[in-house]
Amino acid sequence: MQDLQIPNGYFHLWQMFVSERGMEIATLDFLNVDEKTRLLEILSLPIDTQSSYLFFHQLMEKTKQALDCPQLVFEIAEYVRPEHFGVLGYMASRSTTVAEALQNVLRFSRLVIDGDEIIPMQMVQQGTDVHLIWPFHHERYILINEFTNALMMHLARKIVPADQFPLLSVHFAHPPQKAIYHYQKFYNCEVLFNQPEYRFVLGLEGLNLKIQQADPSLMQLLVRQAEEAIASKQKYETLVDKLHLIVAEYLKLKEQAPKIEDIAQELHISTRTLQRQLSELDSSFKKIVEVERMKRCEQLLESHVQLTDIAMRLGYSDQSALARAYKAFSGQTLLQKKQQLK
Repeated sequence: MQDLQIPNGYFHLWQMFVSERGMEIATLDFLNVDEKTRLLEILSLPIDTQSSYLFFHQLMEKTKQALDCPQLVFEIAEYVRPEHFGVLGYMASRSTTVAEALQNVLRFSRLVIDGDEIIPMQMVQQGTDVHLIWPFHHERYILINEFTNALMMHLARKIVPADQFPLLSVHFAHPPQKAIYHYQKFYNCEVLFNQPEYRFVLGLEGLNLKIQQADPSLMQLLVRQAEEAIASKQKYETLVDKLHLIVAEYLKLKEQAPKIEDIAQELHISTRTLQRQLSELDSSFKKIVEVERMKRCEQLLESHVQLTDIAMRLGYSDQSALARAYKAFSGQTLLQKKQQLK
């Protein structure tokens, strides 16, 4: 199963926000050394690549608590630019009309947020309104829904005349996460909570609005680039999904973490070739093994296996090493996860 992936542009937005407040990553006392190292690695990658949502969630929660800023999502959204959504952001800002921009968002949404649990947004016309709809998945995705909604709306207001923006109402499938006036102030329209699904309601006439920076010639190149990126994802899934299955089975049957040499031999290719192929797909054997270790850890927790035994079966030196790895992966402690499973 593929972990939810979000644009590295979201991490760059977070960095812009803290930098504007005179804070540097190296001096942030609410992040530990491992978190700082991982954050710097992500920020060194191309802005239009993707990284783990779980880590971003952990980063946002720690920042919100440290700054006592419940409206952090809206504060960060003020800095959004097209590049933070990668090629899809540029496509939206260079489309001819709002309708064309929305069609591109629906077609290439996987370039922004991707994962096995994600169901693409649907566009439905109801009378004189257009509804953009997507379902509620799980409580752990509340933050990414709030954050992406805010970024999309603020970016849209930058590329369409603000006084003509056609947003009529916003529906959230979860309870409010902060004082409701923060939502009303940001969206400047009706905002509803605990709804059957997530929904933006737009006036139909607004779809014909011209986008100020439209560039049809550039759009042809951007569409081609987006199509190539989607094709690359499909190639990625073929190899990486296969490796996830192999590693998961290895952990289950042999009760130890596999070595890349063993897996390469099973695939009848050299270790160097496998490493190169994964690197070309912006992945690594280490990442795949760590994800599968964490999944196996949760399976064993559910079976009430002792933590010391889980650590041994997954190839960790001791229970403490397992605990650190799980906290970095999920943002939860092992004890919290055990209580949740109960």
